[in-house]
Amino acid sequence: MTLSTDLSGPSSWDIRTTREELAAGRISHVEHVDALLERLPVAEALGAVISVDADLARALAHALDRRETDGPLTGVPLAVKDVLDVAGFPTTGGTRALGDHVAGRDASAVDRLRAAGAILVLKTNLHELSLGVTSNNGAFGPVHHPVDPLLAAGGSSGGSAVAVAVGLVPAAVAAGPAGSARLPAALCGIVGFRPTLGRYPSSGVLPLAHSRDTVGPMARTVDDVVLLDALLAGEHPHGAPGARRLEVDDEGPGPLHGVRLGVPELFLRDLEPGVDAVFGAVLRALEAAGAELVEVDVRPARELAAPAGMTIALHEFLPDLESYLAAGAGRRSLAEIRDGIAGPDVRRIWQLAEVFRAADDEYRAAQEERAMARRLYSAALAAQGVTALVQPTAPLTARPLGEDETVELNGRRVPTYETFTRHCDLAGFLGTPGVSIPAGHTAEGLPVGLELGGGPGSDAVVLDLARTVEALLRDR
Repeated sequence: MTLSTDLSGPSSWDIRTTREELAAGRISHVEHVDALLERLPVAEALGAVISVDADLARALAHALDRRETDGPLTGVPLAVKDVLDVAGFPTTGGTRALGDHVAGRDASAVDRLRAAGAILVLKTNLHELSLGVTSNNGAFGPVHHPVDPLLAAGGSSGGSAVAVAVGLVPAAVAAGPAGSARLPAALCGIVGFRPTLGRYPSSGVLPLAHSRDTVGPMARTVDDVVLLDALLAGEHPHGAPGARRLEVDDEGPGPLHGVRLGVPELFLRDLEPGVDAVFGAVLRALEAAGAELVEVDVRPARELAAPAGMTIALHEFLPDLESYLAAGAGRRSLAEIRDGIAGPDVRRIWQLAEVFRAADDEYRAAQEERAMARRLYSAALAAQGVTALVQPTAPLTARPLGEDETVELNGRRVPTYETFTRHCDLAGFLGTPGVSIPAGHTAEGLPVGLELGGGPGSDAVVLDLARTVEALLRDR
């Protein structure tokens, strides 16, 4: 597969640049949409797209050219992972049995973006039912990596990451219970954010687990994620009044002077050499910018949270899916969806969920253990006085498509899911914010992500820090 990787003009613009160019009249809305749609064949060849209405996109652009409206996303096309309802489009969840499940209304998160002026006509591919990290979808085809199509794009929101990476859209909206936005963002070289659980509305989203799921924005820049975060949270796009921001000593010798950052030793082990090299360079850049790096032990929190988080997800999945289908007058039963699953890895998880659905005592104990893990995590950050944690988003870069069970890491075959999520799943278990930003590339040219994670409710601080670190790494 040979694909054009030239990104120039509108295909390389972020949201802010798009709005500036449109507002200044240097390009019409129709011209802008047409320029982006030139990237559609690339995205489709990579398996990133499940459904798109190009004619509707052009019609909306024509309407905007005739009567400009002033919204923070006016005229900006966004991709939507195909687990969020978009009125008039099927919400397939990446599985064939839901191919005719057409949404009658927008998900609440989608409604907020539409109210801000976004053009929403593109649904993106994913790991079937969000139950995996490779986006090797047996129903709609695999999502290929934008750098090397023989590799997997990551998941579960792989199609959203690729749509942004190849310039089809400047940003996308994903959703999931763990590293769904951050992991494919890291592997594909863009920004992905998971907010504090409950920060965004969740209605109208095909669920995996209600006490872990969240919508998460993906974009090329942290600034765009900050904008989307505010809109999704129902805040003013220039910042929520009273939100705590990153505190930096402006009198210091560097942009991070006075900022203490925690480095979890647990997440420095068994890294791919290329990831290790990139992360080492990042740590040196942070110290040179004035940050103080200290070790933070998150092992007690993770050892408690990991089994609890899996129990919670497996217990909630089938009842939550059943409730979603009933609320949307879905024509499919759970049995029909189960029988239509294409991926063997997804079928095995479904079977586990059928067992855990009845595990009420284990579920209640898991909720208590997760609450304890959250307290241990917050205490570990407070004990060292750190603003956030810094770590590689994943211990390895993209791996070949088809390796859904095991992948190679440092000469050994290791479990695919557990290895790729080893770092980023802690925020998913605990419901805390985390953002992955591009950290650099390996010698082979594959992107490496840097994750910044904070305590519950520290979304504004984490994003402020990410904006500073992004500029720092870009200027190296």
